[in-house]
Amino acid sequence: MYSEEIHGFASPGEFDRFIRYIEDQANMGLVQEVKPDLSCHKGEIYGGRWFKDINTNETWRLVEPDFPFKGLWEKVDSQKVRVKQQFYRKIVA
Repeated sequence: MYSEEIHGFASPGEFDRFIRYIEDQANMGLVQEVKPDLSCHKGEIYGGRWFKDINTNETWRLVEPDFPFKGLWEKVDSQKVRVKQQFYRKIVA
């Protein structure tokens, strides 16, 4: 799986090619699309699709461009997500 962060796609075509690449990776079983953790908003940018790399166990998220925002592909800090989930479970319980 592509493991470098992308902070802005150069064009809609580049984003479309990246989507096809990630979906091909999922179809081959190399990544798995997972449910996003809505409490985790790195950089306060909302939305996106999350993917877990089967080999490294890393989770990444893909946010589509919405002008003037050019989209992103970034690694999710899994430790922070787990801590937030535990914290919210304690509040709700």
